[in-house]
Amino acid sequence: MSMTTSYASQGGAPSGRLNEPADWHIGHGWALAIITAFALPLYLICLGTGQARDMMELFNLVPVRECFRDHHWLLPTLNGFPRMQKPPLPVWIPAAVAELFHSDNLWVVRLPSVVMGLLTCWATYGIGCFTTRDRRLGLLAALVLASMVVFVRQARLASYDIYSTAFITVGLWAIMGMIEQAQRWWAWAALAGVGFGLAVLSKGPVPPAYVLVPFVIWMLWFRRRPASNWWGLLVAAVVSVAVFLPWLVAANARYESQYHASGWAVWTSQFVKYVARPGRQYTDTRWYYFGMLAWVFPWTPALIGGLALPFLPVRSDPPPSRQESQARWMFWLVLILGLALLTLPHQKKQRYALQQFPFAALLVAAVWKEFLRLRRSAPMEAAAKILLASQAIIMMGLGIGLLGFIPVVLASHAKPVYEDHYTLMQRIYFLRPALNVLGVAGWGAAAVGFIVLGVRLWKDQFSRRFGNSFIWYVAGAWLLMLTTTWAYRAGAGYQVSPYRGPVRQLMQLTHQAPVYTLQGDTPWLGTLYYAGKIMPSLSRAQLEAKIKQHPPVYVLTRAAAPFALRLQKACAQTHAEAQIIDRIFDGHYHQTLYRITQSAAASQTQ
Repeated sequence: MSMTTSYASQGGAPSGRLNEPADWHIGHGWALAIITAFALPLYLICLGTGQARDMMELFNLVPVRECFRDHHWLLPTLNGFPRMQKPPLPVWIPAAVAELFHSDNLWVVRLPSVVMGLLTCWATYGIGCFTTRDRRLGLLAALVLASMVVFVRQARLASYDIYSTAFITVGLWAIMGMIEQAQRWWAWAALAGVGFGLAVLSKGPVPPAYVLVPFVIWMLWFRRRPASNWWGLLVAAVVSVAVFLPWLVAANARYESQYHASGWAVWTSQFVKYVARPGRQYTDTRWYYFGMLAWVFPWTPALIGGLALPFLPVRSDPPPSRQESQARWMFWLVLILGLALLTLPHQKKQRYALQQFPFAALLVAAVWKEFLRLRRSAPMEAAAKILLASQAIIMMGLGIGLLGFIPVVLASHAKPVYEDHYTLMQRIYFLRPALNVLGVAGWGAAAVGFIVLGVRLWKDQFSRRFGNSFIWYVAGAWLLMLTTTWAYRAGAGYQVSPYRGPVRQLMQLTHQAPVYTLQGDTPWLGTLYYAGKIMPSLSRAQLEAKIKQHPPVYVLTRAAAPFALRLQKACAQTHAEAQIIDRIFDGHYHQTLYRITQSAAASQTQ
């Protein structure tokens, strides 16, 4: 099973069934095992270390705990009130796992996200196999996806996005199975409907649209026939509605009976808020999703090449088959048109693009496959040489940068105080715990390893040993993700950002810690209220009453001044007076928070 097996020596472009690939003799079971062994260490290392800090993960972990402890299954709750703004599946699955293990610690409730990340990689492999009839491309794409920096992070968080992405990718894999195996189109169509229905139950109908709209355009362009393709899409649509509609009906009935309000109105308002609502916090530039080139690091150079691949003249021998060329256009359309659609709403966030990552990985794999099929005697264009050189430079640059960074971190002795501004050395101080994870010797060895990998990459790539060079680059990507994740979680955690330090100190001063920690027994009090935006179903009076029941609570809010004053009155007269920070993002944030921290400490001492 050699990565450098000549594609041409196998008799040209692959033909025949998926189970009999012409270019690579490897079973699907072995391929899935390789993907699993590659991805799991990246996703499992230090999975439950520290506390949950990511905002959106917290808004899912709290309902998970309340579902597990209070048995709020039909209507998951946030701080005791129905969490109607989000679908329930990312709550149900971790809560069910918590029931199985009789524990809701952070490791347990994040474990399903790891499975979802792995499922996405498996489905990406399947899409690559179906679209090109080449298991090599599918396996390359799965390994690429598993080691993209943002995907690694999201696969380790118990948030909504990884669930939606996994089921969307499975649904599209099933649609490709429907197209390629027409004799069983109805079974594949039903499976696709289940996948997309579960995706809607994970994060609503918008994320699937970012994949399905470009995909349908591709079908109209390349696969208008046979008619079973379109009947299959209709069957998938019907099945998906049958999957998610029962919960909507049942949840709305329960919500109306308990709160005398329409659940449909809440869901509609959430959709409108996402699509059309302007606001200061949602004014990101239209170029926001150009960040995708950085989010797929360290595969950025290959993705840039993949974006140009459908438009370039063919240099490989033999040239790609007609099916392969069509598949490249599908990857390109789903990625680019999907990102274009993502720019339309006012809200723009990195995780919103997660469902496009498998198609970025498939484009990267297509680029590597072109190199694998390139004859040794064929001329190489300047753009291809730049791409290959940049990949080697990335690895060497990581090593050289790490060697230079170690003494800089060691030199940052002065612990910063919480003021309005930080010097560069004060910011670097927060990285010292990460340095302690492997020690100077360990990080030095890692730096030398990256440099050696880069040199070997340069040598192999320009010697036309592209199979070997891919193995080296995958190894470098794996090592990079493993070491940085390990250091970040085991060492620095979220202390890397100095903006977290005073917040964490403030939280430690309260008797009932206003941060959700699954390891403890203290119920979460719903500390962060963004002027009622988190729970729009609550009136201000209900919100104030809730805060009165559970003092002391520190409220971080963007509320207008009158509302902030009302909250302050509602929280007053506690043994440690509650504080309101009504301008969390203004220039005086750190100074204000530092004063509050000192005031609370003095109050507690008295």
